[in-house]
Amino acid sequence: GLRTRFGRLVDPDVPPGLHYRLPWPIDGHRIVESARVRRIEVGFRTARRAAVESPLVMPGGGHPGFWYQREKVPEESFLLTGDENIIDIAFTVQYAVRDPVVFAYQVAEPEELVRSVAISVLRSIVATTTVDAIYTSARDEVERRAVAGAQALLDAYGAGVRLVSVNLLSVHAPEEVHAAFRDVASAHEDKLLIINRATTFAEEGVNLAQGDAAAMVESARAFKAQRIMEAEGDALAFALREKAYRRAPELTRFRLYVEALEEILPGTQKILRPGRADVKDFDLWLLQPLGRRNP
Repeated sequence: GLRTRFGRLVDPDVPPGLHYRLPWPIDGHRIVESARVRRIEVGFRTARRAAVESPLVMPGGGHPGFWYQREKVPEESFLLTGDENIIDIAFTVQYAVRDPVVFAYQVAEPEELVRSVAISVLRSIVATTTVDAIYTSARDEVERRAVAGAQALLDAYGAGVRLVSVNLLSVHAPEEVHAAFRDVASAHEDKLLIINRATTFAEEGVNLAQGDAAAMVESARAFKAQRIMEAEGDALAFALREKAYRRAPELTRFRLYVEALEEILPGTQKILRPGRADVKDFDLWLLQPLGRRNP
């Protein structure tokens, strides 16, 4: 609270509680709520109207019989972007009192000052930003720059105000071209969707090709190892046969001959009969397989 005497400030910081003063016009006082966060609407105004025909009952115990409607303020909401497009912006400014004495006695209309400074700073920021950026990714950056720029101007003016936040509630094209901008935004979203699908398909194709290539390489390595092992086995078998042949050449030749007959004629009955002279002389009789008739 602030206490004055004959219009002169005598106590700039009256604490909460019970106090006394001389009656007016000797003493006076003014209460400034420095802890309360105030809200300013820019680009629109929230109007409270009474419901005449059918009163409304607000959920949670609100005031029945009243409803709220936003009324546009075109001279505040229409801004020009950096790429020469007009957009319709509705935003709010929240602020608190930093210095009650300055706020109460050095600024005639602090709310209008904050509103004018916020509009001016936001116009300068939007004028250097493209419309697509404001619609999509630059809204948070615009809000941060607006708070910093407006706070710097208010401090230069000595307004005794601390900005809390700037919130962009709605950002869209004017009603006359809103449908066209919506079509452009939809086309841009479709473009991004197609690009993402193509990128996903390309990555999937590359991954499949890399998988097939890795499988072919592993298969070739396995085939290589198999052939090497088979060659080593054949070489070892040949070496063993060569040793056996050196020990008993006639017997080894006879055994190899019999094994070759078994491999060449697997389904034919064979009868070996020793010859007259030695085991190396024999007679071979080939018989028809059992169960098979002549045509």
